[in-house]
Amino acid sequence: MKVVRGRLDARWLPSRFHYAIFRLIAYVKMRGAKPRYGDVSLILDSHQNNLESYLIAAWATLTVTCYVAGTLLASWPLALALVVAVPVAITCLEIPIVVVGLVRRRENNIGLNSVLVMSLLIAAALYFARAHSWVRFAAWQFLGGVALNALAAPVVVLLRGSIAEMENSVGGISSEL
Repeated sequence: MKVVRGRLDARWLPSRFHYAIFRLIAYVKMRGAKPRYGDVSLILDSHQNNLESYLIAAWATLTVTCYVAGTLLASWPLALALVVAVPVAITCLEIPIVVVGLVRRRENNIGLNSVLVMSLLIAAALYFARAHSWVRFAAWQFLGGVALNALAAPVVVLLRGSIAEMENSVGGISSEL
């Protein structure tokens, strides 16, 4: 694990992001950033960016909320259906994680949970994209976000050498934590 100390601008290093679109945005932002020094220590790990994690979690929850409100609660007034659908959506997002945990009790299931939940979200979006109600807009925006990330992935792969140079220029220490 690599730790960068004393560089405030290191928060924009692409390796601190998980999804390709966020890595690409961070790369562009870091290329234009001037070195800023301060009292900070940052771990270079793809799961260390709170903004990215919260945005993806909120996006998934709101998308599933739309699916629940548009199907299970379709006969309710829309505002009430959306409010009630939030806890149902959160529960629906937790079910695959709990099932995987029950099946693979002694394993680190973070990677499997990520793939499973994202696959289920894509499958649901493909299903709801064919609907004739307002829910199709939620499904298409989700599929658009996935497609945008898929388009950014090869660009990030092509930039991996430049990204590595950027990380080396910022410095840091390696640790076996």
